[in-house]
Amino acid sequence: PDIIRFVFNHQQRAVAMSLFAASLDTLKKRTTQLLDNLDKVKDGKGADGVTLQEPSIEIPFDPQVASALGCPDDSILVQYEVQNGEDKDREIALYSMPLGGAVSVTVGMVRSSFPPPGHYHFRFKAPTSDGSFGGWVWIDLASDQDFVPVYNGGIVVKALCLPDICGTARPGTSARSARASASAPSRSAGSAGDLMELDMSSKAAPGKAAPAPPKAKPLDRAQLVAERQARERREYEEKIKRHEEQKAREERSKKEKLELNDVLSKELNDWAKTPDGQSYKEIRTLLSTMHSVMWQGAGWKELSLSELVADSSIKKNYRKAILLAHPDRHQSASSEQQVRADRIFNALNESFKAFSSS
Repeated sequence: PDIIRFVFNHQQRAVAMSLFAASLDTLKKRTTQLLDNLDKVKDGKGADGVTLQEPSIEIPFDPQVASALGCPDDSILVQYEVQNGEDKDREIALYSMPLGGAVSVTVGMVRSSFPPPGHYHFRFKAPTSDGSFGGWVWIDLASDQDFVPVYNGGIVVKALCLPDICGTARPGTSARSARASASAPSRSAGSAGDLMELDMSSKAAPGKAAPAPPKAKPLDRAQLVAERQARERREYEEKIKRHEEQKAREERSKKEKLELNDVLSKELNDWAKTPDGQSYKEIRTLLSTMHSVMWQGAGWKELSLSELVADSSIKKNYRKAILLAHPDRHQSASSEQQVRADRIFNALNESFKAFSSS
């Protein structure tokens, strides 16, 4: 037995060493491939030799970054990228935009504070609420009064220069590309991944330069503050008005219920209590006469005493009556219906307790 055990253990060790050697060889091969791919990425080539596109840069807009850039408290960081049709000419840049007391940022505020000269079409980066599409999407806003989305505590924007409106080619482009942009019927702005295409040349008459658009009106800080305060005042007044109206409705409903309770008290007491008024009638009696005190359209079917002989039948019809008269189901009903439902519910509960304990 010792010899057999020794041979068996020796075979196990041999198999384990073989598996380890195979795993080590596979790891070496994959490490070599990974290093080769990293070298190609550093050289601007992918694993298949295709030139890689420069990855987008995301700058965290945290207080440390803002403090390092010397941004005042009443400002927000804007990361922008000017797209001029050639990827090599793009550069990511940052600037601090003063808010001037504004609570939200509009497209007009970004346009008026945008550092590069010229006329631009903006596309903004917006986070998705459910994390779909990688957590963000690019959106176009139709008006200068639209609110700009905030992404990671700042604003991220792609700016597409409008060459035909500017009247000149953008900095960094060749004269040949500028002539092509003026004569081509359509123009692709940036790479296919940007999905921003705009052609204004077909709208202008041949041989005539397009008129320059009016300059954006500078924002008035005092006016923005006044508008925000007026908006907050209106919202506060509306909330106060809704609260007072709700309170008045509750007071009227409470008063109506008290008056109806006095009016309906005799009818409901005669149905629910014994002649001496000290205790509730038997549950069979209440269920068989319940149709006489129900409100109009209640949907309760009249029961005879013969249908309430068995205890199981009593419990079954009691549960139906309790569900029908439960006060929570009549919160938006008329005051009379609420009063009747509440009194019927209480009488059935007290009578059934006495039936269950007997």
